[in-house]
Amino acid sequence: MSTLLSYIIVTRNRRGLLLRTLEHLHQNTSLPRKDWEVCLVDNGSSDGTAQAVRQQYPRVRQINHKTNQGACARTDALTDAQGKYLVFLDDDSYPLGNAVTQAIHYLDAHPQAASVTGRVLLPDGSLEASALPAVPIGCAMCIRKSVLEQVGGFPRSFNRQAEEYDLAFRVLDAGYAMLRFEDVLFRHEKPPGGRPTPTVHRLDLRNNLVVASRYLPAKLRRIYQQDWLNRYTAIAKHAGFSTTIRRGLWEARAWSAWGKFRPRKTVSQATLETVLGLSHQAKAVADWAKEHRIRNVVIADYSKNLYATQRACLESGLAIQAIADSHHAFAGMLYRGIRIKEDPYAIDASTD
Repeated sequence: MSTLLSYIIVTRNRRGLLLRTLEHLHQNTSLPRKDWEVCLVDNGSSDGTAQAVRQQYPRVRQINHKTNQGACARTDALTDAQGKYLVFLDDDSYPLGNAVTQAIHYLDAHPQAASVTGRVLLPDGSLEASALPAVPIGCAMCIRKSVLEQVGGFPRSFNRQAEEYDLAFRVLDAGYAMLRFEDVLFRHEKPPGGRPTPTVHRLDLRNNLVVASRYLPAKLRRIYQQDWLNRYTAIAKHAGFSTTIRRGLWEARAWSAWGKFRPRKTVSQATLETVLGLSHQAKAVADWAKEHRIRNVVIADYSKNLYATQRACLESGLAIQAIADSHHAFAGMLYRGIRIKEDPYAIDASTD
């Protein structure tokens, strides 16, 4: 394999953004041109994307689908990609500075590391990251191609949403590390105005429930499926898409019952700890509560891994007064008997 690096980008009808990203890669990739390539998966664009790329960047490898195959169409580029390392990008994300060479140098020196994910900067100065720190973010990840050949790529049946979670469980359970470094920087332009569609809400619910069913042991499976069902249902209802939740839930149950596309494989305790951090949180909270003589707490955010924090607090004998989250979708909800309140009201509850 003569190529060191393959960028893999999926796009659909975002020609302008994609061309700007390709220009950035060609101007700023800190590797000799012979050592890297771009593999583009076009999900049925009708805005002249394929033609524009052929004219302006003829060396880009193109895979052109007739229909929208979603973000998981990244997997389709694995056969064509010649790189030892693959960098997955969105059509509006790109590495900054020497992020790519930093990631490659680290992976060269640490054979048990499968991937490096960077710190993702958004235009407003905020950050983008996975809800679970051990799970990479698909728009800023450098990964060994050999690892994907071993465990498989992104789950094509997911289309989009939660595909990184499914991949992370398989990679981690194969004995590899997936790392995130704060000094490896990526930019994600993420133009404003995008609004999740009913399909996105359905896939969020369905795919997260399927991930829990595939990889978690029975007790945790029930806990996290219920937590994620409540969370994604609330978000979808708040967006006005109640009906799509019923379809997502039906599909998740059917897929889990049939073992659709991938049978259930409970991952190791080590993998569970890496992803969910149950023991780590329990120790961290216990040490913190003891050092500061804490008795009452408010948990910040109705997060995807709230169970780990709630469990840690209860094991440490702490009284949870409220959960603070200002997302309107969660207003008035209970989490395992604990009231979810907007941030200022949650703080007030802790001093009552």
